[in-house]
Amino acid sequence: MKTALWTSLIISVILGIIIIRGTILSNYEYENKYGYAWELADKSSTIKDKAKYIDEFVSLIKYTRWDFANYDAIYLQTKDNSFDRNLEAVKTLQKRLTEIQNMNPNTFEYQVAIQQITQQEQGEAYNMLSVIKGCYVLNNYWYCWNWLFGILAVFAILLFLFWMFGIIIVLN
Repeated sequence: MKTALWTSLIISVILGIIIIRGTILSNYEYENKYGYAWELADKSSTIKDKAKYIDEFVSLIKYTRWDFANYDAIYLQTKDNSFDRNLEAVKTLQKRLTEIQNMNPNTFEYQVAIQQITQQEQGEAYNMLSVIKGCYVLNNYWYCWNWLFGILAVFAILLFLFWMFGIIIVLN
């Protein structure tokens, strides 16, 4: 009984460390390799700078395609959780930014285009970027991805509880 208890403690601690380490590393690596470009584009106040960072974001992702899973899903893959479809959506923003650079800022057309870009950046961008990041995590740190993370975390907690209640029983 004592061997099983100590084994469950060791496994739960190791699983916990692996999960925490993987979560920290996956977030850090994604932000350091790709996410920073989007964040800088979002913070930029000029169209020229926004376009420059969106171009950088797209080229980084496009030329390191192997770093991403095809879908932000293992089961029930859809067009909405497709990496390629979400990258195409980012490219439409990239194209719009390129078009706007040649417009007169005093025209109605320019103002509408700016409004569209702002809506896409603030509204739909979260889901789009979530899918892209999810594809990165699934491909590189699958054990920290979405519901797999939840299953492993619950398993580690259950092993720890088994150890904790087992120790109480053994001590009594």
